[in-house]
Amino acid sequence: MPGGASGGVWLHTTDPGLAPALHVLAEQLDDQPEGPRVFVSGDALNPGPGDDPRSIDAQLDHFPTRLIVLAGTTLPVPLIERARSRGVSLMLVDAQSTVTSGRWRILPGHLRGVLGQFCQIHARDAQSAAAIARIVRGAVPVLETGRLARHAAVPGCNVLELDALRDEVSTRPVWLAHDLPLAELDTALLAHSHALRRAHRLLMILQPRDVAQGSHMAHRANEVGFAQALRSNEDQIDETTQVYVADAGDDPGLFLRLAPVAYLGGSLTKGAGTPSPVTAAALGSALVFGPHAAASTRAFLDPLRQQGGGRQIETASDLGPAVSAFLSPEAGADAALRAWTLATEGSDATWTATRAICDWLTLNRGGA
Repeated sequence: MPGGASGGVWLHTTDPGLAPALHVLAEQLDDQPEGPRVFVSGDALNPGPGDDPRSIDAQLDHFPTRLIVLAGTTLPVPLIERARSRGVSLMLVDAQSTVTSGRWRILPGHLRGVLGQFCQIHARDAQSAAAIARIVRGAVPVLETGRLARHAAVPGCNVLELDALRDEVSTRPVWLAHDLPLAELDTALLAHSHALRRAHRLLMILQPRDVAQGSHMAHRANEVGFAQALRSNEDQIDETTQVYVADAGDDPGLFLRLAPVAYLGGSLTKGAGTPSPVTAAALGSALVFGPHAAASTRAFLDPLRQQGGGRQIETASDLGPAVSAFLSPEAGADAALRAWTLATEGSDATWTATRAICDWLTLNRGGA
């Protein structure tokens, strides 16, 4: 959406590790009714103009900008100076201890002068806020906003469908075989047999990776002795249902919201690929996953395991015991809370930064 006659918002980081946080911030800005046009740089796809004034001017000409939002511990002095010379305002987010780029860092008081160019500074924590406030000496508002979220907020789901499923499930314990490939079907069914020994009313929701295989999966569950229901047939879940095959193409969040324990399908099969663990964790599921989870998920799964929000298993025979362990109300609730905390960390800070940007744009419609 247009950010007003004088341009949009350029989000830039000098630290590629912060680029995901800026992309999440950009998504939130885009979701606002008054949201500005947004451009993100500082990642591998769009590294930004560097310190070359001509490249900076070319970028500002290409994307007319009202506000540049910076993140990262190294402040890009040439960008800051060119922006201010052209009447573009600056905001700093996820701020920690900062240094300036190039030779300017050795000049006494230079950091104070650079930080003084910002209209607002949003610090990552109280210690950073206090340190920056001492430098700027009241010249700029310094706010303890927090560390920005690295993961996007999860989408909503059909509330009426969710309520109907909750009524059918009632108080039964539930686990989800999430995005399950056909190659792992028997593994999941064997795990369910094992877990039923601990919780005889346990319901497994089986969400096929390929919905066209739903009927086959339901038939296989019936073959090995489970009472099954097929969502595409509009079957209901009743007290006798042991396996519910969710093959109607619904948003997976519908079933993740029902299941306090979820297995990441494909993670026991090399090269099979896995669904997003962030979505599952953010919707309140403790996660079980194998050694072959997609490489792109390791940055989340490794700290998840370390913090007790999930459990990595090594073989197919480990799945049943892992699910059973999380069926304990205390263990499952604690793991799900840890998973949710990791997945949603920083969401409040990103929302605060989003509103700060939109409010600043509204209050400064006449220019920088």
